[in-house]
Order: sequence, then C-alpha cells, then structure tokens
Amino acid sequence: MKIHPTLVVVLVGGASLCPIAVAEESTTCADSYEKAQEEKTAGHLKAALVQLKSCIDPTCPKFIRDDCVRWMDQTESALPTVVFAVRRDGKDVTDVEVACDGEPLLSSLDGKAVPVDPGSHDFSFKVPGVAPMERQTLIREGERNRIIDVEFVIAHESVASPTSTASADAGRPGERGKVSRYLPYGLAGLGALGVAGFALFGLEGNSQKGDLERTCSPYCQSSQVDSVKTKYLLADTFLAVGLVSAGVATYLFLTRHSEGAGHEHATSIGFAPRTSGGGGVVQVFTRF
Repeated sequence: MKIHPTLVVVLVGGASLCPIAVAEESTTCADSYEKAQEEKTAGHLKAALVQLKSCIDPTCPKFIRDDCVRWMDQTESALPTVVFAVRRDGKDVTDVEVACDGEPLLSSLDGKAVPVDPGSHDFSFKVPGVAPMERQTLIREGERNRIIDVEFVIAHESVASPTSTASADAGRPGERGKVSRYLPYGLAGLGALGVAGFALFGLEGNSQKGDLERTCSPYCQSSQVDSVKTKYLLADTFLAVGLVSAGVATYLFLTRHSEGAGHEHATSIGFAPRTSGGGGVVQVFTRF
C-alpha cells in the first residue's frame, strides 16, 4: 500500500504535539496545586479556592485532584461569610457601595452572605448624599453569616413641638395682656375671700375665748389656749391677705391704662405670720 507523504507528516506532527499539550496541562495543575497550598497557609482562603478549582480539573493527575478536592472541602468550611445590614434613619437601604481594605467588594446590597478572608478588615460604606462610614471588624475563621450593622443618622432641623409653641405664645404681648386683664378680678375675689376668712375665724376665736373665760380661766389648759391663738392667727392671716389683695387689685384697676402705653408691672405678695399669734408681716413688691 502506498502512503501519501502529506499524511505521514500530519500523523507525525500530531503525535509530537500530544505530549506537549499533556505537559502544559500537567504544569498548570502543578502550579495551581502549589499556589493553593501557599494561599491557604497565608489565610487567603478566597484565593486558595480559585486555585483549587483549577487543580480538580479532570485533565489533572489523579493524586492532584484527590488532594485538591479534600483541601477544597476544608477551605470552604473555614471560609467565613458576612451579611451587611445598612440603615438610614432607621430604614434599610440597598444603594450602598461596600469596600474591604480599600478594595471594592459590593456595589449594592441584596441581603445575601458574602465570603471574606478571616482576620481584621476595614469595611467602608458609601450611601449617596451621606458622608462615608467606616467599620473595623475582626472576622473569625469558620464564622458564618456574621451580621455587620451600620446606621447612618441624618440630622434634621428641629420642629417646634406643641408645648414649645404654646410656651412661645404665652410670652407674646397679646397673651400677657389677657393675663393682666383678668388679674385684678382674681385679686379682688381673693380679697373678698380673705375678709370672709377673717370674720369666720375671728368669730370662732372670740366665741371660744369667751367659753374659756367662763369655765376655766385662769386655770385653762395650754392646749385650749393654743386653740384660741390659732383661730386668731388664721383670722389675722386671712385679713392680711384680703387687704393686700384688695389693695393690689385696686391699684391694677387704676393703672390699667398705663399698660396700653407699653408699661409692664410686676407685683408679688408675701406674708410671714408671727409665731406668737399676734398677726404677721405683709410684704408687697411692685416693679414699675
């Protein structure tokens, strides 16, 4: 049989290329095999997984594939994962750029776990319209679904509460005018109440004093005498308060016209009763 020269060349060339291809594949498998061990020892588990996926290729020698499969299981078990939870003013946000140690990690959040190498990492978070925030976190080997919470708090302009608004309204000239308008009537009523109290306790004190003079004087018990003194003290107190209130009310009635001209008056009343039962001291302070 006659063999064509061209066919011989092709067969010889193909036979010579097969060992070259096998040698290249073996070199790639060996390189991934070695680099996977180096990355795993250095704690770069993510990079180690990339190399391990290359050396489990069916074209790699069996002993390399067996070792790489075993190491891959170990690496996947040791590789930690984190879940980022970012909120803005208490509300979850997904438009967040996350970087790990200065390298981009995520362009947005979807709530899924993300693998990271074990160790201390500097995570940075960027939300549109807000200053970036950083968080340093120690990630432990084998830690799964570690939640990293980040809260962006935006300062808002304070809104006046109803209480503060009411307080502000109370300090306005119109509100002060209402208070000044009804104050004289209140003081006049207090003056009438003081006079009535004076009359009531004065009559009771006189009545009780008369009874003691007819029954036990001058050998009455001190408790009986003290009761009479208390009645007189209360009568004096009511009289003092009534007279001062009536006097201030009269003064305010007579000077009300000056308030319309922009003058303000501040009046305070004080009364200090005497312990001896002989009345007290009334103090009136007025500012013009």
